[in-house]
Amino acid sequence: MNTGQKQPKDANPQLLELLYEVSRADGFREATACLLDHAARLLPCDGTSVMWSNGDHLEVLASRGAVAPVSGLILPASQIGMARAVLDSNKPVIVPDTTQDARWQQVPGEELARAWLGVPLSVEDRVIGLLEWTARLPTDWTGAEVETALQAARYAAPILYRAQLLDDARQRLRERMMPGPILEPRIGDLSAELQPIVEEALEFTSAEHAFVFLLTEEDTRLQCVAAAGSQQDSLRKATLRGDGTLGGWRVTTDRPAEWLGSGPSDRDVMAALKIQETLILPLRVAGGQVGMLGVAEPRRGSAFGRDAIQLMTHLASQASLIVEQVYRAKRKADRVDYEPIVRSSPLGIGVLTAAGDIRLCNPALAHLLTPTDRDVSGHNLLEFLVPSDRQRLLHALEEVAITGMGRQVDVRIQSARGENRHARISLAVTDRSNEAGEDLIAILEDITSLKILERERVKHLRELREKNEQLQELDQLKSRFVSNVSHELRTPLAVIKLYATLARRGRPEKQDHYLQTIEQETHRLETMVENILDLTRMDRHALRINPEWLAVEEIIAQVVQVYEETAQKRGIALRNHVREKLPPLWADKNHLIQMLTNLIDNALKYTPRGGQVWVAAREIGRDSRRMLEIAVGDTGTGIPKEEQEKVFERFYRGSNNTPGSTGTGLGLAIVQELMHQHGGQVTLKSQVGEGSVFALQFPLPTSESGPEGQARVG
Repeated sequence: MNTGQKQPKDANPQLLELLYEVSRADGFREATACLLDHAARLLPCDGTSVMWSNGDHLEVLASRGAVAPVSGLILPASQIGMARAVLDSNKPVIVPDTTQDARWQQVPGEELARAWLGVPLSVEDRVIGLLEWTARLPTDWTGAEVETALQAARYAAPILYRAQLLDDARQRLRERMMPGPILEPRIGDLSAELQPIVEEALEFTSAEHAFVFLLTEEDTRLQCVAAAGSQQDSLRKATLRGDGTLGGWRVTTDRPAEWLGSGPSDRDVMAALKIQETLILPLRVAGGQVGMLGVAEPRRGSAFGRDAIQLMTHLASQASLIVEQVYRAKRKADRVDYEPIVRSSPLGIGVLTAAGDIRLCNPALAHLLTPTDRDVSGHNLLEFLVPSDRQRLLHALEEVAITGMGRQVDVRIQSARGENRHARISLAVTDRSNEAGEDLIAILEDITSLKILERERVKHLRELREKNEQLQELDQLKSRFVSNVSHELRTPLAVIKLYATLARRGRPEKQDHYLQTIEQETHRLETMVENILDLTRMDRHALRINPEWLAVEEIIAQVVQVYEETAQKRGIALRNHVREKLPPLWADKNHLIQMLTNLIDNALKYTPRGGQVWVAAREIGRDSRRMLEIAVGDTGTGIPKEEQEKVFERFYRGSNNTPGSTGTGLGLAIVQELMHQHGGQVTLKSQVGEGSVFALQFPLPTSESGPEGQARVG
């Protein structure tokens, strides 16, 4: 990580992407992993982790990077970095240099961490976890980076909390619809099977004690089933309450805290055996915690290192497998009644047939399907969907019923008010059978807000793509401008320099010619600079139009007269076909002269010797569409059809340039912009080898609007 090259950046697209990806993750663990992947890209760091609060303890749900805590670790919050300060204040905490902060608490996996940033994961002002970043080098994250981290945590925390609730609801519904066995250990067999595990843990972690505690048959106490070390006999007689005071391990129950009973806490029980420093890993069977594997009192150092934690993680997996193999299945006599849980769930939960008929549903499902919250049992789920989504859901129902595999499908629920809602349906097969076949469990979640977010994300990405294309186009225009202007400026400057030298050292009788050439090239430079300035004014909307009533035929005659000598020298016939008096035009005189000058100058450039250039004008249209059209035509090289739309772009020069022709490619762009300012347009008709005709079309006042209608121009 290069902490010396941090620069501010717009994190909004990344936060939007994080929110979108975490929201669409399937389940709590996947959402957590997705959050980690995006968090590592938000801030400069070498490690990230997500921790979940369990009373006074934090569990490392997942971690990434070289200086991140070991995943699955459970420790008191006061022993993890500055986690306690984050949980107590519900605010971000930064440790720029861990070696300079006496409060820093190092955990396994973060031995090389020199900087730490912790941000709370909170829901409704209740801290449910922690999101942290670590770095190998001292780092003082900027205020903008801390705000980005805080926003990421704010966005992700409700989603993780909802995903956890959803996983819990699915698990409980699965247990209700598919009653499973309660696992009861055969203590004697387990003691023999697990004893080698604890002895190996004792030896390779260099601990004083090692032990395994498992839940008793009544699920009310933790009983030691295997132990090693100097206190193994005393440990074998010990029982624990599972109150969370030892390594964060707590008996999972929905019953009141009083159910755990009275007596000394787990920490006090161990303290009586002179056991203070412990490393605890949970043992899990069928997704639930059934016990713990632990070692205590390291003989080397004051804490267990990373190697010890990795070994214990491996041994805990072995012990969990042994427990699962030795346990025997037994159906629980007094099953918990999950009906109140299902009815109060914010998720829509129902039991369907393979055809979509609703057999059972909770209030949340009824509310999601109908605005009146009426009981929808007996109806078919398909009738509540948008017609185009019904067949897709029916195929999903049939697929789940046939394969037995779970499936998710997104659908739209019809609304009488026309505002369709989006829902994600999770389907699974139950073990309960009836005369019609197997039932399906359906969990419906309203994801309308997620779909809106997805549309906003697509819109945002499209806008970014368009802006990027515009930037690329502007970069090309800049390169073209620099290339054209540098070339065009160099040519007259070279001529001026040459003829200035000739004026001082050349033949005296040619002094007038020298000075005339310098004057012409100076005028050419002046024209180019004025064109560039005009475009700048147009871009800043600072170009002013000063209209007045003009006699167009007189202005055309003046401009044509200026170019008669130039046309004669090039062997081109310049004709003025305006013979009759034209309607007065309300326009800016200087701009009209500038447009005619640009068009005639272009026509002369691209017309070979012996050709013709002409100017004509006429009134076209009638009533409200009266126009005065001034046309400049030539018999020059013409413009290919594929280039005709491009000639009005800035700095564009066509492929049919005549030898010696010059220009910056700004003239026609200026003409088009000036015509737009006058409320008119410029048109082009051209044929390769035959010539081109550019026409300026100015709107004329109608009989209803009078001359005032023109006065609004500019």
